[in-house]
Amino acid sequence: MRRASTADSTACRSGRRRLLVLSPNWIGDVVMATPLLSILRRAFSGDLITVLCRTYVSELLARCPFADRLVTYDRRGGAAAAVRALRADRPRGGWEAAFVLPPSISSALTALLAGCRRRVGYGAGMRRLLLSDVPGPAAPRTSHLSNSYAALAALLGAEVPWPLPAPTIVAPYDWRERVGAAGLAGPYAVLAAGAMYGPAKMWPAARYAALARMIAEERGIVIAVVGSQAERAYVEAMIRCSGTRSANLAGRLDLGALIAVLRGARVVVGNDSGPVHISAALGVPTVTVFGSTSPAWTAPLGPRSRVVAADMDCSPCFRRACPDGGARCLENISPEAVMDAAREAMRENGYENWKA
Repeated sequence: MRRASTADSTACRSGRRRLLVLSPNWIGDVVMATPLLSILRRAFSGDLITVLCRTYVSELLARCPFADRLVTYDRRGGAAAAVRALRADRPRGGWEAAFVLPPSISSALTALLAGCRRRVGYGAGMRRLLLSDVPGPAAPRTSHLSNSYAALAALLGAEVPWPLPAPTIVAPYDWRERVGAAGLAGPYAVLAAGAMYGPAKMWPAARYAALARMIAEERGIVIAVVGSQAERAYVEAMIRCSGTRSANLAGRLDLGALIAVLRGARVVVGNDSGPVHISAALGVPTVTVFGSTSPAWTAPLGPRSRVVAADMDCSPCFRRACPDGGARCLENISPEAVMDAAREAMRENGYENWKA
């Protein structure tokens, strides 16, 4: 994607409408917003589409085929940093419309202070006063988040197709070299055992350890476990429990390297968190274990994506931690059930032969 200056003649071409998309802030939400970008590109093919995002998630959009420009800002600067970044990269004539995807008041204020004449987004409370185009209430959590994002395009006259375009993430062009730099020389599976949201999203470490043993014994491939730096000790304990030949990559990968590692995996298994959304969008066989959150709302979308969730009366509760202690919705999911889903994701899509 170009990061052109505002002096670029293509950005200022007469008669070219200028659209701005304020990206979500979470990795999975950014992935689920890419169908909206695809719809806008298709509907407004000759117009300039700029995406604003935090630097942390910019790698997800760095090669996005649906946007012309990417403007980034440091989250520590908040709305003020976002406004400064937009003003510094403002096209001639400013933006005619902005799609405000984050649900915060500060994001709507950012669009207003950046001079966007139309500000499209879901409104609640005081935020509604900062927006110019507000549809009905946001769809409840029983409707997929990508649908809610995509529906905003209709407010500018775009046709919203059904089914929606698939989420699109383009891996770094040197992804194979990045996989090698991470120390992965042969076939491997990825486990994404963490979740920043909280423990009610995290399948127990002992279950991941058992799954790692199943994969290693059945397929003879390396297990790579990804996560944040804060989860490194947790991942190390899980690997020791598994007794497998595993690589602890928690805290070792920037987002570009993570995308590369996910792209090269034979299969990815993880909690409802950013990595599984990336791998599913890349077309990698992916299994997501759901606990307190809802697959109807945030299931990773992709041709090789599968979901495993327990049928519990109390779920989805959307809590970060279970008030009853251990989350039964996660404890009731067996390693065998997840392994079966992994086999199915690969078998039905021509990936059955995944031995080392």
